[in-house]
Amino acid sequence: MRELIELQTGQVAFISGLMSGFSLSIAAQILRYGIENRRAQAVFIMFTVCSLLFLLALYVDVRLSIEVAGLESVSAEALQQIMFVRNIGTSCATVAVCVFVLAIGSLGWLVSPTTGGLTTALTGLSLFGFWVVWSRINVISSLLPDA
Repeated sequence: MRELIELQTGQVAFISGLMSGFSLSIAAQILRYGIENRRAQAVFIMFTVCSLLFLLALYVDVRLSIEVAGLESVSAEALQQIMFVRNIGTSCATVAVCVFVLAIGSLGWLVSPTTGGLTTALTGLSLFGFWVVWSRINVISSLLPDA
């Protein structure tokens, strides 16, 4: 039943839509200024991949929300299917966030080696922070009842 409540909040859909737009905007700016070197091409590809993964997560959440709108309860089999599809969407959003952070860290290399080194170090710290939070949330989730 937690799955239905999570779908009704629409938070993953909202964040995914917002982040998809940000990723695509940054990719467009890289195109605007030119992608002559391999670093710029790699950063462009990372932001494009982010946008597409966020769009998939958005689609999953919105489509499932439409399908379960107004339902008070669903069968166990339907709930299993909802959980499976939501895991795909949530996994896409999680991978997209990580790639987004990596792409931000890579932007510094387009400026200078010093800036690239600094942004890479900050990216490493950020990814470590994400990993710590993600693992703690997984622990919390495993302690909560399924119903």
